[in-house]
Amino acid sequence: MDIVITIQHAANVHFFKHVVGELESAGHDVFVFAREKGVVGELLDAYEIDHELLCGEPRGWLGLGLTQLCYEARLLRRARAIDPDYILTSHGIAATHVGTLVGAESHVYIDTETTINGGNRLTIPFTDVLYTPESFRETYDAEHVRYPGYHELAYLHPDRFDPDPDRLRTHGVDPDDRYAVLRFGAWNGNHDIGKSGISAAGRHEIVDELATDGRVFVADEGDGPLPTSAEPLPVPPADFHHLLAFADLVVGEVATTTLEAGLLGTPTVRISPFAGTSEMGKFRELAEYGLVRSFHTDHETTAIRELTRLYRDPSAASNWADRREALLATKIDVTQYILSQILADVPEPTPEDRDSGPTLAASGSGPSSGSDAGSEALNHPGPCPETESPPRPDRPSVNRN
Repeated sequence: MDIVITIQHAANVHFFKHVVGELESAGHDVFVFAREKGVVGELLDAYEIDHELLCGEPRGWLGLGLTQLCYEARLLRRARAIDPDYILTSHGIAATHVGTLVGAESHVYIDTETTINGGNRLTIPFTDVLYTPESFRETYDAEHVRYPGYHELAYLHPDRFDPDPDRLRTHGVDPDDRYAVLRFGAWNGNHDIGKSGISAAGRHEIVDELATDGRVFVADEGDGPLPTSAEPLPVPPADFHHLLAFADLVVGEVATTTLEAGLLGTPTVRISPFAGTSEMGKFRELAEYGLVRSFHTDHETTAIRELTRLYRDPSAASNWADRREALLATKIDVTQYILSQILADVPEPTPEDRDSGPTLAASGSGPSSGSDAGSEALNHPGPCPETESPPRPDRPSVNRN
């Protein structure tokens, strides 16, 4: 089969990297098209994924719109030449439009609700099959399928990722030493209009508090100056998850990084304008499990007090490890799930498949409810039944097993 995959963000590279490798190992032709943003190109090169960058990184809000138009036009031209069977994307607006125009079946993976990411309104109406985590708080009538996982478990599921301390030692970091990782956002995405993160004074206060007990590594997507006592990230982007896994604390404004850290069992505090009553379903669920503590930026002082206490709590690491195991017992290898939805010979995984589920290349306990489950903890919604997708004429049908 011919399969197009679109990349708009660094998280998309991680999400699809194993999918690309397994599809190609099975003899399928995979065409990866990307729009530059941050370290997208660097990650694709690091993972040796053949790809084509269709557009550079936009500048300003006007540039974002023009870049999107350019990206869609160039993607359409490439797709017409390929005539793909499927187009796979994560939150990719262009992919669904192009899929409709060239007759490819679009499979779209979304994990951020429309109340936060308005771009969904331009994506979902053109989608053939929409996939969301069970924690997703919105329901769509047409071809909406839910699965027990998160995007990040396509690459951080224990069957896919094993933290390697030597990857840190190579870059001068002793994984046994105390250190914290801070991730600040750029706030220039289409869903960030009118939003801002931790104040400049708050950033300095956090670094000063944490630096008294260890090293503090800071990644700032906005390329601002580092606070005094902070150090830049010591590892390349491809090794970032190893750094998160051995950290004593992760603090961030960025949703993906804080969710990744929580899933790796690292004590995590998120300070975001999106936290609160309109919270994303995935963070509601992680709060219930006690894996990420989320605070609205209006409560920055409270958040700083809590992250400081948590960093000095000797039981935090073991508590998070136990909670992680409880969560993972209910989740699946999302890479295998993606493959199972387009390939009939790949079984749809279940949580019980951990460490034993076949991959494409190989085959051709309950939530914690303790008092420290997070200041914004809410009950997460239960799973919804899947809906069937009818076979599309002259295209491979979606495998529902």
